[in-house]
Amino acid sequence: MIMKVLFVYGTKYGSTKIIAEWIAERLGFDSLIVEAKDAPNPEEFDLVIIGLGIYNGSFLPEVIDYINRYIKVLDEKRKVIFGVCLDTTGVYVKGKIHGGWEYIIPIIKKFKNPPIHAGLLHGEINPAKLTPEDYEKLMYFYNKILKRNYSTIPYITKMNKEEVWAFAEKILSKLDDI
Repeated sequence: MIMKVLFVYGTKYGSTKIIAEWIAERLGFDSLIVEAKDAPNPEEFDLVIIGLGIYNGSFLPEVIDYINRYIKVLDEKRKVIFGVCLDTTGVYVKGKIHGGWEYIIPIIKKFKNPPIHAGLLHGEINPAKLTPEDYEKLMYFYNKILKRNYSTIPYITKMNKEEVWAFAEKILSKLDDI
């Protein structure tokens, strides 16, 4: 029997979708990859993988809405949570932690039965794709918080298929342990 996997993701600029596709490719199961706003009830799936694009310290509301709508079903399912951000380690600035696990821990804690695996994967910033509002927020973060002197947002990608496949391998090993 082939495992049925539902990927539910939220992405603003496409990185989280690409990463979900890379995970699905490596897992090799029968997978449905769908944005949270269009995602079905997870009841008929053997594994649910939730991908959260992280923007300005939070997730897209449709992913949170999906989790809240199906929390009882999800709590009984094998599940994996991954966040996508540029800095997976986080930084400590002015008494606050920005980034890293700090972002996805509240999602993990929503469940009585914890995910079988969770982690952060590297994303990208493509200034050509940013909305004017996001561009302005990022400039503020770089120049005011991190004390850089940027006149423009640089294109930065840390997306790494090898990293994503290693994450998928950990999912496979955890499934073997069950």
